[in-house]
Formats: sequence, C-alpha cells, structure tokens
Amino acid sequence: MNKRLEEIYALIGEGRGLVDVGTDHGYIPAALAKSGYSGKIIASDINPGPLQAARRSAESTGVADKIDFLLCDGLDGCDPSAIDTIVIAGMGGDTICGILDRAEWCMTPDYTLILQPMTKAEVVRYWLAYNGYEFLDEVLVRDGGIIYQIIRARIKENTPLSLAELFTGEFSLARKNALFGEFLDDLISRFETGIKGLERARDCVPWSLALKKQICAELREMREKANDENKGYL
Repeated sequence: MNKRLEEIYALIGEGRGLVDVGTDHGYIPAALAKSGYSGKIIASDINPGPLQAARRSAESTGVADKIDFLLCDGLDGCDPSAIDTIVIAGMGGDTICGILDRAEWCMTPDYTLILQPMTKAEVVRYWLAYNGYEFLDEVLVRDGGIIYQIIRARIKENTPLSLAELFTGEFSLARKNALFGEFLDDLISRFETGIKGLERARDCVPWSLALKKQICAELREMREKANDENKGYL
C-alpha cells in the first residue's frame, strides 16, 4: 500500500465489519484480512474491472476467501447489519456526499466513516457537520508530492466549524499533524491568489470576493494561533 492507504488503514479498529467503497485494487481489504481482522470484510466497486483487480490482489496474498466482493454503486448494495465501518477514499467530495446521502441508514452512531476526498474536502466536512457528525480524526499525509486529507467521523452531535475549518479540518485535531503548517500556508497562498484574480476581474461577484477574504483572514488567524501555542505541531 502507498502512504495514503496506510494512513487510512491505521484508522481502522476492530468491529462488526467494514466496507471499502470504490475499492479499486482492494489493498485495504486484503491487508485487513491478512492481519486477522475478525469482522466481515467487503470490497465494493461500481465497475467489474476494479473489483476483479481487488480479487486478484486478495488471491495473491491468499485471503480471497475472507473477503466479499460486491458490485454496486456506492453503498446501494451493502447490508447495513454486516458492517460498522465505512471507508470511502480516492473520490471527489461531491461524489462521497452523494454516496452517503443515498445511504441514510449509515447516519447513526453505529457507523464510523473514514473518508479521503481527492477534491472538495470542504464539501465533505460541511455535509458531516450539517448531519450531526463528530470529527474524531483529521489526518494529513504526503504521498507522491501531494498532501491528502483523511477524515474519521461518527454521528454524535453537530460539530460547528468555522469557514476556514471546512478547508483545514477542526483546528484542535488538524493542528496535531506535522504537515499542518505547510498545508495551511498552501491554503493561504491559494486564497490570496484567488482574491487577486477576482479583484482584477471585470465581472467580479462582490459576495464571492468578500467570502474568500473572510476565509483567508480566518486562515491567517489560525496560523497565528498555532504559532503562538508553540506546542511543536508545526
């Protein structure tokens, strides 16, 4: 597994069962089965090709008989009683939210979500906060020169997030990452570039510019707070 998948794998605990949605090559299910995970293991994908690749991965390590391979769209074909952990990784934020929206059964404290959006992590966090999830972990990992965000969450109570935290993750959790300072600086730079572009645009939408400025200001305040605390997070 690459570093991104290793960090996702590290967030998985023992339980009733796990489904890896959009499993691709099935590395996480195979690693779980090889480790002796006692719950049910499901590798699901919307396309036959990736599912066949996942089966080959499992067969190569001798654990194919310990994994259920499910051809379905998102969680549409998953038995809610068989699992308590849902992994959705390597998809866009909009796609992840769409999968979860169609599976209202997972919106209870019985299920833990481990999500790794490739884009629009802020959309995923907004969806989680709006639907009453508690953020348990915010992990940053560098893989192939890219910093990825991994979120672990479970229904408990609505977690209020600032506009900036939609992009960084809950500050108290996100600041614990060694990559947080670099990630935050990159976010600030991106927003500053976007603001300059809007200010030069002839058709600039005032509310959009004001929103970006507000988020950028919150990100800068967050950076100052992290520096002031000086607890070795950065």
